[in-house]
Amino acid sequence: MHLDVIIPAHDEEHRIDRTLTAYRSICSGHDIRFMVALDNCRDRTAEIVRGHAAEDPRVELHEYRRLGKGGVIMETFRRATAELVGFVDADCATPPTELLRLAEAAAQADVAIASRWHPAAILPAPRPLSRRLASAAFAFWVRQLFDLPYRDTQCGAKVLRREVIEAVLPLLSSRDFLFDVDLLLVARALDYRIVEVPTIWIDREGSRLRVVHDSKRMVASSLRLWAHHLAAPVAPAVPSPMADRLPAASHVSMLPTDLVLAPAVPATVQDSR
Repeated sequence: MHLDVIIPAHDEEHRIDRTLTAYRSICSGHDIRFMVALDNCRDRTAEIVRGHAAEDPRVELHEYRRLGKGGVIMETFRRATAELVGFVDADCATPPTELLRLAEAAAQADVAIASRWHPAAILPAPRPLSRRLASAAFAFWVRQLFDLPYRDTQCGAKVLRREVIEAVLPLLSSRDFLFDVDLLLVARALDYRIVEVPTIWIDREGSRLRVVHDSKRMVASSLRLWAHHLAAPVAPAVPSPMADRLPAASHVSMLPTDLVLAPAVPATVQDSR
């Protein structure tokens, strides 16, 4: 498995060491590069990442100034060369084994997204009620506003085939919280297959989410993105490269078991067309 993993980070000196240590250890038997994308970090995050890079050539440091999470992921997409490219949050909420499951699914589809809201997802650490409610409300809002069938657009773990990235990257417009939604909207409009995989997700302390303030910003950003896609809709240019390898899906159908690394946790396909 040849995989580039982008880890966006903004002032993550207290969490990035644990994350890189876990990913380097669990993913030692795979051809994986860890591309840590720093967004205007002012703490010791860069120093810690350089320490890991000195020990492991698979770790790379990429520094940017005030691009936002979506912005640093987009810029690092341009430097990715692997057949599969993914991104995960810097807090290690997505365990390395779950990322490998996503990569296994994306290798046989076009895009694989982790879902915390799938009935088969496992969340061992309880989330604060305010965050659970805000997450559920925003997920519902996104599904209604953009007519997207996915349960969880905002989970920070996704893997794509590189040809998908090359097709969608010029068409992306959002660099903030709505980057994930924009990515899924464009990929779906281009008729790529999007696989939604239930995940193990561990809530970590240190979240910068401010429920009331950030909820308002996310609603405003989503309306801007909705207006953008209304004014400049994306039209399919080429058929999905996997169209001849996967059967047509109904609105909700079960993903073949060979698309998941751990078949004990089933995955769901949503029709990307």
